[in-house]
Amino acid sequence: MQYSDYPAEGPGEGEDFAEIPSFRAQDFDDFDGEEGSILSEGSDERPLEEEAALPAKETTRQHTPYVAVPELVKQFVSYFYRHIKERNVYDIQGMYETGFNKITEKYFKQSPWPMAESIAPLVQHDPLFLVLYKELYFRHIYSKMNPTLEQRFDSWKNYCDLFNYLLNSNPQDLHLPIQWLWDITDEFIYQFQSFSQYRSKLKTKSGEELNALKNNPQVWNVTTVITILQSLISKSNIVAVLQKEKGESPANHTLLQLIGYFSIIGLLRVHCLLGDYYLAAKTIEPIDLQNKQGLFSQVPACHITLYYYIGFVYLMMRRYVDAVKIFSSVLVFISRTKQYHSRSYQYENLMKKNEQMYGLLAICLSLCPQRVDESVHALLREKYSDKMTKMQKGDETVYEELFTAACPKFINAASPNYTLLLEDPSKYPALNYNQEAVKLQTKLFLSEVKQQSLLPTIRSYLKLYTTIGTQKLADFLETDQKTFRTQLLCYKHKTRGLVWNGGSPLNGEMASYSDVDFFLEKDMVHINDTKTQRRYSEFFIRHTEKLLNLSSRYSQPTPTE
Repeated sequence: MQYSDYPAEGPGEGEDFAEIPSFRAQDFDDFDGEEGSILSEGSDERPLEEEAALPAKETTRQHTPYVAVPELVKQFVSYFYRHIKERNVYDIQGMYETGFNKITEKYFKQSPWPMAESIAPLVQHDPLFLVLYKELYFRHIYSKMNPTLEQRFDSWKNYCDLFNYLLNSNPQDLHLPIQWLWDITDEFIYQFQSFSQYRSKLKTKSGEELNALKNNPQVWNVTTVITILQSLISKSNIVAVLQKEKGESPANHTLLQLIGYFSIIGLLRVHCLLGDYYLAAKTIEPIDLQNKQGLFSQVPACHITLYYYIGFVYLMMRRYVDAVKIFSSVLVFISRTKQYHSRSYQYENLMKKNEQMYGLLAICLSLCPQRVDESVHALLREKYSDKMTKMQKGDETVYEELFTAACPKFINAASPNYTLLLEDPSKYPALNYNQEAVKLQTKLFLSEVKQQSLLPTIRSYLKLYTTIGTQKLADFLETDQKTFRTQLLCYKHKTRGLVWNGGSPLNGEMASYSDVDFFLEKDMVHINDTKTQRRYSEFFIRHTEKLLNLSSRYSQPTPTE
């Protein structure tokens, strides 16, 4: 296989996507052979030692195609193949979400699954099934082991084969669970992100690896990745479908439409990783975030990913009110449903995102104090009470700590200059550049925080008065009157912004999101604390209703025996 044959750029508008190496459409013929053995409940599961297990942690250059495959694995593969050919989505889902992971834990906890060549005879060398199998095979390697450069290249080629099949043939005969379709898109973006980080870690790279990276700049190329996602969106016509379904419950969608839908969220993630927040928000315009019955709600991981990234986009665009609404909404959703996902193979990832969003919510509320759901507020106090106090006092180190822990792992769009490294290593030493993108975004965020460092102090003084002279407030802040006036203008500017009211994520109305409003009249500051009374009234109304409900419940006479 020649990786240098891959195109350096993705296809342009109107071009055939088959330029990327792929199986021919006619290779995906209907299976017309004898079925393999079927996994039954009474099958004998022999221990790994009796099945000549693959060596643990050994993933480098494992290209011996035919190795001893455990009998139970053979039966699983045959059974899996049968259900995919028969389009039994319910059984496919059970084997995908439960069976695959159980066998992984038993046989391949620290080693890769058998290579596709080893199980090909069991499935009549069906090319489509082998592509799907390799998608799981490489995902397992990324999850449990450290993939080699060759495996990263092979996984890229396999995704090209899979997406070419979806784009250049009619995938009506293929039926997969919606969870698997989301996982394919999600894993594709993850492996792209992982490769972008990998290629920027130059200190440990050998000359052979640097030459391989230099000679294959098109592998996991950012332009090609974006083009693939855009092609899936265009081919599926999902944007037009979503426009027709606006405000309604989603109808049944084809496999290609589901992949196109998830590709929209994938593009949001890619643009966010690249630091293009405007384009990230623009990308998901077709998705109705107000429709709680939308397609994203059918896959919890998709729901959480969508809200995490759009919430982060709002944070970086200084739309803190919208970020708080997004994070609060999804955190309430997680708290109410996590007991149903505690046994899911994705539970750890969901909880990790949950922790990250609490960190981002703590940042937003420190920069823009406002009310949130009581359950979310209670957990936030428990987790980040001390840190939020420090952030409200302007402690930049705490902001940086929370931001770096909770932000996405940003990537560089451009690859390093391998030619210079190979030609003159002494002049151009191999360094690690994988953290440069994160450092840049952190620097941009902290520059915004620095501009707002005095705003919490100003707010605390303004809440104490209804009128006060500017000179007196300047004395409190130990600054001159001219500088203080500049800070008041900064307060006005930083506490006004777009607030989303539906439609496109970029839409919104200009509004003040501070709980303290004021205006200047010569040297006097007139303050109007407009939201305090409403907050207390709602609090008392809510608790009065609770008291009335309790009173009516316990005032009813108990039945006598």
